[in-house]
Amino acid sequence: MTYKTPEEFIEATRTILNTGDFYEAQKLSMEAAEKYPDRQEVQKIARILAPSKITVDKERSPVDILANQNWVKQNRIQYRGRWVALKDGKFLADGKNVDELVEQVGDIKGKDIFITAIY
Repeated sequence: MTYKTPEEFIEATRTILNTGDFYEAQKLSMEAAEKYPDRQEVQKIARILAPSKITVDKERSPVDILANQNWVKQNRIQYRGRWVALKDGKFLADGKNVDELVEQVGDIKGKDIFITAIY
């Protein structure tokens, strides 16, 4: 199908998303972003649907992901319905939401602190 305006692309992307076809919505949003680089809403949708990018900072020490996962497995019942902050498998804080955690542990950017909701 051919879309003639940015609005048609946006509407079509939303319609496709509502059907659950994330891949097709992603492809369409990328096409719209290329065609309409100056349209803010088109670019926003394309950024949201864009594939994830993983970057590695070789200067920093690796995060102990496995230790964090093990902590969650071992403590999930006790913290069910809460948010937790962990660092290398060590408990830092818990709260009812992310804002409450940040109040307790401070700025988390660049500190390799893992935050997750426990279900």
